[in-house]
Amino acid sequence: MNQVFKPLGYMTVPDGTQVSPFLNATDSTQENLPLGKLREMSLASGKIAPGVHSWIHHLPLVAQIIYVIEGSLSVVMQELHGQEPYSLHLKFGEAALCERGSFLQLRNESEKMTTVLYMVSPSYVFEQEGEEVKYDDSVLVAKTWEECQN
Repeated sequence: MNQVFKPLGYMTVPDGTQVSPFLNATDSTQENLPLGKLREMSLASGKIAPGVHSWIHHLPLVAQIIYVIEGSLSVVMQELHGQEPYSLHLKFGEAALCERGSFLQLRNESEKMTTVLYMVSPSYVFEQEGEEVKYDDSVLVAKTWEECQN
């Protein structure tokens, strides 16, 4: 396939971050990308503004790699209920793997915008009509880890 793909605009998603899903099995925004061409993976660009802490979300169906392409980011994860959450600090060129079934929170504790790539398998599904989310492969759980423990 002789084509260059790039993010075509960002939307603020329910967890509080900005995402541009630009190579996705269900993406209809890219011209000349046949629907269903990318069956087992998807790629999105994300932006996390300074001071933003995403909602904690659960990924019951997908594994996700978070790769920092600009700025820095703290990724707080909990892999199993009962385990304590832990934090990984990523800077440019570093990645973290969030396994299927994990809980995840993204924190930009810097004073600069952070840009990331999200590589997800199987392909991430998110459907929204207007302001209403029809379906999301991640489940928003809480704003803080303290709320999760209760």
